[in-house]
Amino acid sequence: MAHRSPKELIQLYWTEVWNNRNAEMIRELCADPIIRHDPGSTTELSLEDQIARVRQQSEKAEPYFEHEVLLADDEYVTSVWNMHTRKGERVELCGIEVFRAKDGKFTDCWNSTYVAGRWGREGDAAVPDNLPPPGLIAGAEGITPAWLQSLFQHAGLDMPRVSMAGAEAVGHGNLSATYRVAITYNANAANAVNSVVCKLTPIHAQTVQQAAEAGVHGREVAAYQLFGAQPPLNVPRAFLAKVSEDQRTLNLVLEDLTGRTRSGNQLTGCSAADAGAVVEQFANLHTAYWNAPELDADWLLNRKANAESAAESYASGADIFRARFEGRVDARYLDAMDNWCAQVADWTRYKVGTQTLIHGEPRVDNILFEDRAEGVTAWLIDWQFADRGCPMFDVAYFLAGSLESGLRKSCEEGLIARHQARISAVAPDWTLDAARAAYADALPFALFTTVGAANVLAAGDHEDKLLLTLLTRNVDALADWGMI
Repeated sequence: MAHRSPKELIQLYWTEVWNNRNAEMIRELCADPIIRHDPGSTTELSLEDQIARVRQQSEKAEPYFEHEVLLADDEYVTSVWNMHTRKGERVELCGIEVFRAKDGKFTDCWNSTYVAGRWGREGDAAVPDNLPPPGLIAGAEGITPAWLQSLFQHAGLDMPRVSMAGAEAVGHGNLSATYRVAITYNANAANAVNSVVCKLTPIHAQTVQQAAEAGVHGREVAAYQLFGAQPPLNVPRAFLAKVSEDQRTLNLVLEDLTGRTRSGNQLTGCSAADAGAVVEQFANLHTAYWNAPELDADWLLNRKANAESAAESYASGADIFRARFEGRVDARYLDAMDNWCAQVADWTRYKVGTQTLIHGEPRVDNILFEDRAEGVTAWLIDWQFADRGCPMFDVAYFLAGSLESGLRKSCEEGLIARHQARISAVAPDWTLDAARAAYADALPFALFTTVGAANVLAAGDHEDKLLLTLLTRNVDALADWGMI
């Protein structure tokens, strides 16, 4: 008895079963069951399951299939197809399916991923030039080739067609979920963006709520939007910086500096050369936004307005320090910590300053270092605590926490003078004496942050070592400047 060839089967399958909505014909064309092969899985479909599936989709959308390429032998047939819907809003999809036939019926089907649109034809553009803006995505599953393609286009970048995107979680994800995304194109990618860093909504619901209440996502997005495509200092370029109105969904896609840079380490600190590179970037930031009208903005942290809560955080953190570390550190460090309890609110209210944009949390592990032939340069990341303040806030915070105490003493005067010389170009009254006085006034803020951090850093070997390292460095700096 003659059987239908694989080519005859596929022609009837598309034309009669799908295009003419004759689901019953599946009984003539398919085995019972047929095996569907998808990436990583197989599914057995009985004849009744197959018929029900076709009827459901036909009733919903009335799909219409056409072959773009059809290739068959005595056992297999491959269909490169286009499909559009005839019911409701028109939808176009394309895909590739390979069928195996035995005794005149399909026994297996291998399905590729369906893709929106139709297969390109000669004369089509490699990438459409009118893609819609990228929508907000909730998590890493939203990092698709189509999303990245749209993102690049709306960032003004002419990229080849993105064919694959692989996301790998990186970092600790305290206030966001961060991924490094490797990108593959269907053409020469020598000059393309081959990877990006995506900061997305945190995974844990409690963290999402905390971040929304603190406004950290909106603040970081606003900072990158302020910097624009040509930042006045070294920050990774933001290809996309968006946050939802409720501050709960973050989409920040940044230039990936992996391979070019090394990360800072808070425990080991950094060298004097590294510190000089950081202070140089502080100067770029502070001069660019000195008394800038853009700083009259409600997205900034506004430490002054939160002076009372800062004092409460410090007091509770000091209690935790006492409970965890008494007997494990020289008593003078804990005593110095306690002596500041009564001053935190007033110091925060009156000493923050208003002159320029400050990073607000320039720990060494919020900095990347790039070793170039001409010397080291620094890149500032993580702008969740940006504020309007005194330029010495950043300098003092950084030096008092990110350098070993003896090294800080040996280089801080020179770094203060170097920074002051840059600031004096935009503010002639910013003398070295004024800079040194402002530096001394800013030093306590490093201690305030360290003590407050005890509220959120659970006990552990690494966490305890970090807190004690910062406490001793902060107090040593205060003592060296006669602040205790």
